[in-house]
Amino acid sequence: MKKCALLAAMVLTVAGCGPTDHEKQIARVEAGLKEHLKDPDSAKIVVTDVFPMFDGEVACGTVNSKNSFGGYTGEMTFILPMAANGTMWSPSIADSELLSSMLPDDCAFMKAYAQRPGMVGVPAGLEQLTAFSREYKAFAAKSVSEALEKQRRQ
Repeated sequence: MKKCALLAAMVLTVAGCGPTDHEKQIARVEAGLKEHLKDPDSAKIVVTDVFPMFDGEVACGTVNSKNSFGGYTGEMTFILPMAANGTMWSPSIADSELLSSMLPDDCAFMKAYAQRPGMVGVPAGLEQLTAFSREYKAFAAKSVSEALEKQRRQ
């Protein structure tokens, strides 16, 4: 009886060793982001959020990787849209401190937009994309204006 209990415990332990869905999701984000870096092996990626939007997902976080000169760029924010079929769109990776300070707000805007009724689980049609683009453009214009004003005051 003890042998059966021990065997059962070992089987359950081994069965629980596989990666979780969250770990698989993070690995997909890291792989998709690394495709767009000059030195992907040097990348230090922190995924801070992944949320559903339309029929895909959006990932946000920070990345620090080496540039063409071999030096680290410093921690920069990113937004990576992902299609339902696993295709990774081109990420928005900050290339300045100003942009890096703005992208977390962009991510928060997208997440809030995605929480509206009808924004998850369906392919984005022209009407949905047009509405999103219009609202995002207004949000981004205000965000840029505020960031530039803040930078000017410093």
